[in-house]
Amino acid sequence: MARSVLFIKHIEYETGGHAATLTSHLPTREAVFPAQLPPLDEIAGVVITGGQMSAAEEDEHPSLALTADLALRAIDAEIPVLGLCLGHQIIGRALGGEHREGAVDEVGIVDIDVVAPEPWLGGHVGPVGAMRWNSDVVALPPGATLLATSATVENEAFRYGSAVGMQFHLEADDRVMRLWDSVASPTLSELRSPDAVAGWRAHLATDTTLQGIVQRGFAAFAEDCARRL
Repeated sequence: MARSVLFIKHIEYETGGHAATLTSHLPTREAVFPAQLPPLDEIAGVVITGGQMSAAEEDEHPSLALTADLALRAIDAEIPVLGLCLGHQIIGRALGGEHREGAVDEVGIVDIDVVAPEPWLGGHVGPVGAMRWNSDVVALPPGATLLATSATVENEAFRYGSAVGMQFHLEADDRVMRLWDSVASPTLSELRSPDAVAGWRAHLATDTTLQGIVQRGFAAFAEDCARRL
């Protein structure tokens, strides 16, 4: 079978947002709460998206352990691996980073400080406001390079070999936000307020710094995947 970019999802209604849109010119496939995953020789890249469970709940959700195992093997094979929120925690935990449940209560646009140039973050260094929705965090894994930090989470993003983890939701587009405010339980508005959600959506739609990072970052990830097709 020809290689493709694999999206591993732990929410039934997950779209992949900008990550899916900006890799749509490549062959892609998805696995939702997978009971099995394809062999590495069928994979050009991996995107592990978010979820409402803890990365530590492997007994309740066996797909988490399968995902962690695939991530480690893909890194060993130098296959591009991108982890977003839960995906960031799955990868970081698998690499030996300390995982802490319930460490924060973060919902909304957060000031992120990108501290090292990374193509998958558009080469940007400096502040950017990005969407976060998480309570668990993972420490920087041994041997990883810290890419971004914030006032509440030291390890907002890291690079380890062919993998990058991002605690924030760089993929969040307006459709993702609308789903989080309608299908998710609880919704964003229930957690905060409709006015807050409207402000977050406006930021995602108009902030030129964030939009540049999104466009350049996911394009760079797609280019790295394309080289393995």
